[in-house]
Amino acid sequence: MSFEEFKETLSKEEKVLGLKGFLRRAWASWLYQMKIYVSYRMNLALDIIDIVLSALIYYYVSFLVSPSDLAKLGYAPDYIAFALSGIALSRYLWTTIARLARKMRHEISAGTFESLASIDYDNFKSWMTGQILYGATWSSSTFILTIAVGYLLGAAFTRSFIVWLQAIGIVILVVIVHVAIGIMATGMYIIHKQLETLLVLMTSIMEFFGGVIYPLALLWNYPILYYIALLLPFTHGLELFRRTIMDEKPLTDPLMLFHLGALLAFLPLLYIGLKVYDYYLMKAKKLGLLSSY
Repeated sequence: MSFEEFKETLSKEEKVLGLKGFLRRAWASWLYQMKIYVSYRMNLALDIIDIVLSALIYYYVSFLVSPSDLAKLGYAPDYIAFALSGIALSRYLWTTIARLARKMRHEISAGTFESLASIDYDNFKSWMTGQILYGATWSSSTFILTIAVGYLLGAAFTRSFIVWLQAIGIVILVVIVHVAIGIMATGMYIIHKQLETLLVLMTSIMEFFGGVIYPLALLWNYPILYYIALLLPFTHGLELFRRTIMDEKPLTDPLMLFHLGALLAFLPLLYIGLKVYDYYLMKAKKLGLLSSY
């Protein structure tokens, strides 16, 4: 599907009002992006190779990590499961926080965003929803493959369907919270531009302080760093996810309730993010900045 075909599809869907029309336009936005992605087979193959190599790297690193030391820090004594659970969830960070702004940069710099404006009447919400769904689709595919490779390497992930339902619920909550940050950043990008470096730095900081490849308990010796980690939503989401698929802890566990409450406290960011996005979009429309880069 070319951009002109995509634009024509959106133009036709404009005649369909209400939720049905919104969902159909979002579907067109998602499908347009998916067709682009799968058409580059080499890139798809490289993504798969990257996932497998990352898993193998931490598989061999696990031989250097003492299971007893990991257990003393409150985790199951299986570093490969520990590391791959962190890597799997971190796949969502870039696509939720930085990718949407990067896509906005591409559309504005290529001059296609102004073309979309000529057929838009929902403030690009359906376009944005489709892009968010595409990011979630890509991240979910890499997430699933990472977990699958982990099983093949002997990672002690849960095999309980019920526990995995809890884990999936946690993943969805993590995605919603971080998408809110991405929407806010996308709105700011329309006016301020050149935010990609800041967003990449933000995702890197979240990965580092979230404890993707090291136990969060190691930061207890550095109180300032530990409390910074607790201020980040990804930290709580990863702890919930990791202890679910490794230890099968229920959400009623006191530790799980603490992290769940902290993560839920970030949900208002979705409302704030949408308001920030609308503010900057309206400002750009008034100033005629939708085509400037």
